[in-house]
Amino acid sequence: MKTLKMLRYIYISVLLLFFGSLGKAQSNVELEKVDHLMNSIPRGFTLGVNLASPVNHFFDKDRTGVSFLTRINVTGEWFFVGEAGYENVSFKKDAYHYESNGTFIKVGAEIDLLSKKKSLRDNMLVGFQYGLALQGQNASHFLVENGYWDDYQGRIPSETLNTHWFEVSAGPRTEIFKNFFIGWKVHIRASFINGGQNLLKPYIVPGFGNGDNRVNGGFSYTLEYMIPWKK
Repeated sequence: MKTLKMLRYIYISVLLLFFGSLGKAQSNVELEKVDHLMNSIPRGFTLGVNLASPVNHFFDKDRTGVSFLTRINVTGEWFFVGEAGYENVSFKKDAYHYESNGTFIKVGAEIDLLSKKKSLRDNMLVGFQYGLALQGQNASHFLVENGYWDDYQGRIPSETLNTHWFEVSAGPRTEIFKNFFIGWKVHIRASFINGGQNLLKPYIVPGFGNGDNRVNGGFSYTLEYMIPWKK
């Protein structure tokens, strides 16, 4: 009887060891998969260009500009983003001449909604940024026609403006060649400080858009090259 009990204990112990080893092996496999997944996520920083200003120039020849950006892979799903550029406006009409020259900078963070998926080289980015633009503008000539009295001519001297805004953005990004990414995003921007607009509202605020609006929408089209620090 004692021998039978002993054999039973040995049998149960062997089964427990077997299933325990099986569970541990399965756990190791899962950990290896997770580790492989995390190690496969591209880590580094990117240098890129935003093609929104050249696209705007194609439709509006009075506007010229360009901006450059960087994206730093802080964690597997979070990115620090920064962008800086300039935008100039110059046009001459019969009634007025207008010029504006300005620069802008934006900083913020983005989260990748696809970071835990298998598509490690594709991103769906949602972000929040703060923007600041500094610009000088002037109207070297303007004409106010009057059908009864004499026409009035004048000029508005150069003034310096500053505009602050918050924006949210969302859009996809994908790797088309090794470490080379292309993407586009939709932006909603809302200004909360418009300083220096004493005589004339800006035609265009660099990086923000229409100077008559407190809220603007826009698109960005980006080309980026990633410089990895972890493979």
